Amino acid sequence: MADRLAPSRLCAGKASEPGLPPPPPPRGSPAFGAAHSQCPLLPGEASASTMWDNNAWTFFYDNSSDGEPPFLTQDFIHAFQPDAKLIVMLRDPVERLYSDYLYFASSNKSADDFHDKVTEALQLFENCMLDYSLRACVYNNTLSNALPVRAPGAWPHGGRVRLQVGLYAVYLLDWLTVFRKEQFLVLRLEDHASDVKHTMHRVFQFLSLGPLSEKQEALMTKSPASNARRPEDRSLGPMWPVTQRILRDFYEPFNARLAQVLADEAFTWRET
Repeated sequence: MADRLAPSRLCAGKASEPGLPPPPPPRGSPAFGAAHSQCPLLPGEASASTMWDNNAWTFFYDNSSDGEPPFLTQDFIHAFQPDAKLIVMLRDPVERLYSDYLYFASSNKSADDFHDKVTEALQLFENCMLDYSLRACVYNNTLSNALPVRAPGAWPHGGRVRLQVGLYAVYLLDWLTVFRKEQFLVLRLEDHASDVKHTMHRVFQFLSLGPLSEKQEALMTKSPASNARRPEDRSLGPMWPVTQRILRDFYEPFNARLAQVLADEAFTWRET
């Protein structure tokens, strides 16, 4: 998902079409000022990588003796928006990694190739953990560049795996050192896919936007999914069961910690 600011005017108002909020009046007009005071714009940043991407930290803090970044993205966001509301949607990290491989690798994709690259990636990560802390390995750019699951030449991170992206607990705990827990709404992609309406009701409630109208519900539930798996990738089938077991063993303690932090066992993904 590309970076973007997405101002939304979603609060209630008299609509020209039943169930839809009216279009805003022309900017600069008296009516615009009055409408804005009653229904403020909600700017939102929607990068998929905001939670975890700190690859530039070594350019600014390369003298860190323990290999851990002293400041992260959330520190800068908090400096400018301390009362921000943060919505996080997470997918089973095992399935996320395979989906990432299929989406970004451009050629020679197969369950066999994925298994080999996962095995190598896990070994590299375990080797890092012999000498450094967990956080140092998670935020280690050298390790990230060496990990092999993405195919060489794949855009935009050729030759890299994003094994660390699935270590959600590490990232969330770092964010919680800056923002309060009540500033977060953490959702599962699987729940959103199965019941879009329920998810969006939770989002609207979290953002204090008021109830969804039936018209708004219909528009949201009919919107097509983004970044769906391509037919040629679906034809490759699932990852090998042995690959899945290896990855489940790797992610299990991190998922358990995430579920503990969120007080929700669904985030162990044991039933998926």
